[in-house]
Amino acid sequence: MINVGVLAHVDAGKTTLIEAILYKTGKLRKTGRVDFGDSFLDNDEYERKRGITIFSKLARTSINGIEINIIDTPGHVDFSAEMERTISILDMAILVISGSEGVQSHSYTLFRLLREANIPTVIFVNKIDSDKFDKNKVLGGLKKSLSKNIVDFSKENKMLLEEIAACDENLIEKFIEGEEITKSDISFCIENSKVFPTIFGSGLKLINIEGILELIKEYVHEKTYPDELSGIIYKIKYDENGNRLSFIKLLGGILQVKDTLFDEKINQIRAYDGEKYNATDKAFAGDIVAVTGLSKVHAGDTFGDVKRPVQKLLPVLSYNMVFPDDISINQIYPKLLQIFDEIPEIRMEYDEELSKIRVNLMGEVQIDLIKNLIGERFGINCDLIDGGIIYKETISGYIEGVGHFEPLRHYAEVHILISEGERGSGIVFVNEVSDDELPKNFQRQVRNIVETSKFRGVLTGSELTDVVLTLVAGRAHEKHTEGGDFLEAVNRAVRHGLMYAKSILLEPYYDFEINIPMTSLGRLLNDLNNMNAEDISYEGGETLRVTGYAPTVNIQNYGSTLLSYTKGLGQIGFSLRGFLPCHNAEEIIEKSLYMAEYDTKNTPDSVFCSHGESFIVPWSEVFNYMHLPLKKFELVKEEEKIETVRSTYDATKADSEELMAIFERTYGKVTPRIGDWDAPVKRTPEKEYVYKERAKKKHYLLVDGYNIIFASKSLNELAQINIDAARDRLIELLIDYKAYKDYEIILVFDAYRLVNHPTEVQNFSGVYVVYTKTAETADQYIEKTTHEMIKRYDVTVATSDGIEQIIIRGKGAILISAREFLKDLEDTKEAFRKEHIEKTSVTNRLFDSLEVELKEKIENIRLGKKEEP
Repeated sequence: MINVGVLAHVDAGKTTLIEAILYKTGKLRKTGRVDFGDSFLDNDEYERKRGITIFSKLARTSINGIEINIIDTPGHVDFSAEMERTISILDMAILVISGSEGVQSHSYTLFRLLREANIPTVIFVNKIDSDKFDKNKVLGGLKKSLSKNIVDFSKENKMLLEEIAACDENLIEKFIEGEEITKSDISFCIENSKVFPTIFGSGLKLINIEGILELIKEYVHEKTYPDELSGIIYKIKYDENGNRLSFIKLLGGILQVKDTLFDEKINQIRAYDGEKYNATDKAFAGDIVAVTGLSKVHAGDTFGDVKRPVQKLLPVLSYNMVFPDDISINQIYPKLLQIFDEIPEIRMEYDEELSKIRVNLMGEVQIDLIKNLIGERFGINCDLIDGGIIYKETISGYIEGVGHFEPLRHYAEVHILISEGERGSGIVFVNEVSDDELPKNFQRQVRNIVETSKFRGVLTGSELTDVVLTLVAGRAHEKHTEGGDFLEAVNRAVRHGLMYAKSILLEPYYDFEINIPMTSLGRLLNDLNNMNAEDISYEGGETLRVTGYAPTVNIQNYGSTLLSYTKGLGQIGFSLRGFLPCHNAEEIIEKSLYMAEYDTKNTPDSVFCSHGESFIVPWSEVFNYMHLPLKKFELVKEEEKIETVRSTYDATKADSEELMAIFERTYGKVTPRIGDWDAPVKRTPEKEYVYKERAKKKHYLLVDGYNIIFASKSLNELAQINIDAARDRLIELLIDYKAYKDYEIILVFDAYRLVNHPTEVQNFSGVYVVYTKTAETADQYIEKTTHEMIKRYDVTVATSDGIEQIIIRGKGAILISAREFLKDLEDTKEAFRKEHIEKTSVTNRLFDSLEVELKEKIENIRLGKKEEP
């Protein structure tokens, strides 16, 4: 059994290709078409109406006895989350590229997700019968945009083997030494994503479909699976009778009817093939089946030794749902749960106090889908209003938060280290607590709470993301700890840490791809600059392809403006890049009117107990009362250190003394609270930590030249007239800047389009100007240089290009955006001017204080007059 997913940018011909494969394998007698509404897998009425795939579907066929599940995935960017979940069940992917359009923005996103999931990928260039198809151009675009290891499998055998060998070091040696490159070698390279076979054809005209089938037959092997039962639930759907279906990819073992999963019994196992299915008693590892009987599971849940996949493509818009006056929100909400169960990428949030339902989604097509489904299933009109961008929050650095929950006959304390994570990673849990400190069952509780909770940030109350939450300390009580105690403690600990942390507001960014006439470039670049676009690049002749990324809020509605000033010739496409630092964070935070200390649902305070009575301790005083010592907290300044005290946690003196002994071993003498009768244990305080200032390093400033030019209004205008003049002006500004700042400055310009151009370096009054070599962009040069220099020097990078890559690869470099850097240049220039005026005024005051006779002599000398005898 091999599970093959077909993915593509919308309108690339994905569903048509699946029809062609099913026809060529004998599954279909004739091919259907999306535009005719008779394709095998597009069986949903709404999909046929829109002409797009919304829900993933499965067809079964075989190639020379090899059983194949072909999975159709959504191509529209609004339904990327469904596609992303489907990736987790694939053994192999076919990425369809339109021969007339080449690599589009969403194609790049799909390829990146496949690489992150390590899915072997075949490229099928479709629509080669189009008048616009240019093979060399498309192949060049694939190698440049996706991977240099794209290999055209239509080449002659010797040339093909040479190109495959170039993708792997071991094969290069075999090829040079004249050894045979075997089928096993090629299979290894494909299955380990060292080679991406590329086939050119047409799904509609049935051209070269055999090439795909032959490739699967010759080079793709069936997987081996473990005996232990495991799998992933990637989709939930309801059939026409209202039965809830959980679609499972089995990753190990055998699943049988009446087996128990998630404490529920499986009633039926169905092997789907399009709309139809066969009921079966058992399913084997590697297969994809739907089961009934599971009411509590959700898309993305796993069982056995399988890690839950992280969803990277997230909703960016939020709307309020409005129903007719005679419809009660409390009545409609349970019915809506079924719809949103099937499309979990559209998230529904119910505020019971305000009787309000809010949905988080990707775009206009999803809005239309929700309205259609509610109208179709319940006969109710629904509107979505008050739409806006979804914001998220993360932190910079790390902080240790403390959560203590100790009402009478309850007890839990946890310490959670909150540290910044990778962009797009969501919430990651790490456990550093031993079984001696906290029993395993409570550790599992904490893990489950962290992985299933939505934590709120303290800037706007937005969802917390891209952080690592590490359990560094925890304590329970044998008798008094109950199920919900750790839920309270964990939530309070995270919130407590966030009150001290340096929080960052995030907003969604879209990658964009714009095709426009050359004559419209000036207007477009100006608009993109105003929209805070980053990483802008363009290529082409009379028609230009412009790419980059920008805040969703700024660019999401740009399509109509583009059509207007290009007279209908401009085209724009989007794909979600992710959540990055907000471009106008202060404005958004101010508008939100959120006050973290008054959010009682998400309190950072803790509950302690003394003398049989519980009391609330405000978050700013929790360090005074906690029972366990801090493990990682090092951010409190010496002069701000607080004396630590404790509460009782048990009635027995032995337990109190034990806690105090642990605490004082770490922190020294402890002052008890008034009214606390337990005497502290005396001990000699440990040696205080003394802060040592690190040796000052040489500081380098790396500047992305064209990025700064296009971000500056004056330099950009000059560049439209003469790009050389704009470069020279920037160099002049940096020479002045260097005179005022203690930096070594390296200014980098792209020269990657120049043929046979080596890296060129020039020195202008101490400012080093670099022109990159052929095929190397400025951001690539900067990333590489930063990676090397950060080991020995302090490095600042001035650019708004490739923020993620620079942060990750720079490993500690300071990042300043183009906008901030330009402001610093202006401030420096102004400081120069003021300093000059001040010096001049000082000189004038000295001259004015001289005797009249001496002043006349100096003035005569200055004017070249001879003195009278």
